Amino acid sequence: MKELWTDRRALGVDAVLAVAALVSLQVQAADVDTRGWPYAPLWLRMTLMVLPVLIAFRRFVPTVALPGLLFGAYLAGLVGQPQQFLYAGAVLAAWSMAGRCRVGTTVATVVVPAVFLVVVDQSRDTILLERLYGFADSFLQDSEVPIGLGHSGVPWNDWYTVEGNEWSWLFSAGIVLLTLVFLVIRRKAQVVPARQRWAELWKFLCDPAWGRDVLLAVAVFGLILTEVAQQVFRGAWWSAPGWMPYGVAAAGLTLAFRRWPAIPVAVLAVASLIANWQSYSPVFSLYAAFGLALYWFVVSPKRARSLRWTLPVAIGVLGLLTLITRVMRVRYLQVIFPMIKSKGWDYTYDGVLHNSTYDGIAQNVWPYALSLILLIPVLAAIGVRQYRRNREASRREAELEQVAEELEAEQVVLTERSIIARDLHDVVAHAVNLMVIQAETGPDLVRRGEADVLAGFQRIGDAGRRALSELDRLLSTLRDEDGIADPQLAPQPGLSDLSQLVADVSEDHLPIELDLQGDLEKPPEGQQLTAYRLVQEALTNVIKHAKATGVRVTVRSEETGVRVEVTDDGVGFDVAAARRGNRHGLAGMRERVRIEGGTLDIRSTPGAGTTVDAWIPVGGRR
Repeated sequence: MKELWTDRRALGVDAVLAVAALVSLQVQAADVDTRGWPYAPLWLRMTLMVLPVLIAFRRFVPTVALPGLLFGAYLAGLVGQPQQFLYAGAVLAAWSMAGRCRVGTTVATVVVPAVFLVVVDQSRDTILLERLYGFADSFLQDSEVPIGLGHSGVPWNDWYTVEGNEWSWLFSAGIVLLTLVFLVIRRKAQVVPARQRWAELWKFLCDPAWGRDVLLAVAVFGLILTEVAQQVFRGAWWSAPGWMPYGVAAAGLTLAFRRWPAIPVAVLAVASLIANWQSYSPVFSLYAAFGLALYWFVVSPKRARSLRWTLPVAIGVLGLLTLITRVMRVRYLQVIFPMIKSKGWDYTYDGVLHNSTYDGIAQNVWPYALSLILLIPVLAAIGVRQYRRNREASRREAELEQVAEELEAEQVVLTERSIIARDLHDVVAHAVNLMVIQAETGPDLVRRGEADVLAGFQRIGDAGRRALSELDRLLSTLRDEDGIADPQLAPQPGLSDLSQLVADVSEDHLPIELDLQGDLEKPPEGQQLTAYRLVQEALTNVIKHAKATGVRVTVRSEETGVRVEVTDDGVGFDVAAARRGNRHGLAGMRERVRIEGGTLDIRSTPGAGTTVDAWIPVGGRR
């Protein structure tokens, strides 16, 4: 089942409706003749311009969207703006809430704001309106106001219009009834937890889709247009062409080109420069949009927008704006503002030519403080970029560590398998060879008599039982629950067991001379086991291949290690050829000695016997 936030078609419908609501409000945003709207507080108009965005979020957070859209519809009706789109968005939010939220949450979220708006509207009096519109006195007293200036500095026609804009209780009753119907229709819908809904909203906001950027651009356009219209209403922008305030506000639409941030940076820089020349006070929404464009311009991780040039360009743009307003000549300014040329130049009392339009524009230089403030999003972009880089490096490092751990675990497994293979080879091969040799002597034993035959079978049985015993102990270590070998179960013969080993091999077959020197209990168990296995493997090879008539085994325990030497007078072999043939016995001997940090020297020539000489140091284990 496709996740809700990935349903582009449904989200596209919501985005179109939200844009339509924004546009319906912005059509009259700069119209000073709209009754009630020009005199409404700026914060109220700015809030009203933002609320339609909730339509696009109603699928994710309907419990927030519905009250906000109802409140927006109430404010729009109060100041004479169209409220149909906002109310329609509230109905859609109720539909989403009926299918994604619990019944109690849905009913409470709808009933409370619906009743609250009816109560507020019914109790609305002149005092409330005076608090909303009383600010008009401060700037209308010196302005050109039509005859009929009335209550609290607001023309009577506007005052009566606002006073007559009521919130019908039918709107509240309608949204409540529709919600109840939606609950019946969607009673079988699955409730989505609040945490999941907010997670879906975050995914939507992080989705680089055109709909999100267009929605943001239109909302910013409305905010800029509202502020600019406020300035125009107060008498600013008098020296600019009539289209210019709307052109400056339209610069906010370039935020839709987020993928190419150089475009909004350039356009919004020019718009901010013009607004600085024409406005009585800062156009905060425009400067905020400019700062957001600078942030996008610097934060982009693409190679084509490296910090090597994006950061100097961003700083250069801010510095250039400061410079332009201080060195711009009149012949260039009059191209931008034709009224300078049409106004003409006059001599003042001091005998200097002056142009009142030019003087009014030129005195509005770009503040150094504004450039410093706009550096904040640039620095924030650098911090975010560095954070993302460190996070990516940490992620890669974690992945490499995980790979290294996996490789190390694989290596441990391979090592353990190699050790087990060597132990199995040493145990099984040695015991089986003894049993084979005992079996091959069967015909001779039959001729000797029944006692010799029984003794031979006894030796075969003893060899088999010893092999089974060691195999059982070895397999017990593999079955250990924690993967740690039990010292009582692991096959760990030592130097003191060499006498029994030699006796088993030499009995009735091969004379073996054993010479044990030094303290046999002193070396660690690991070195003792290695020495035992070397002797065991060497004797096995002698029995299988050497055809020797005698073997000498010398084991000398010293302070620094154990010396092992096994010499036979057999047929010998080509050491280089055996190494190329990858004989497991010789390879196992070399590996055991290598693990203990020792050395192994195998000397042999065909027809001259073989000598296996090994040195196993104490504490040299790798």
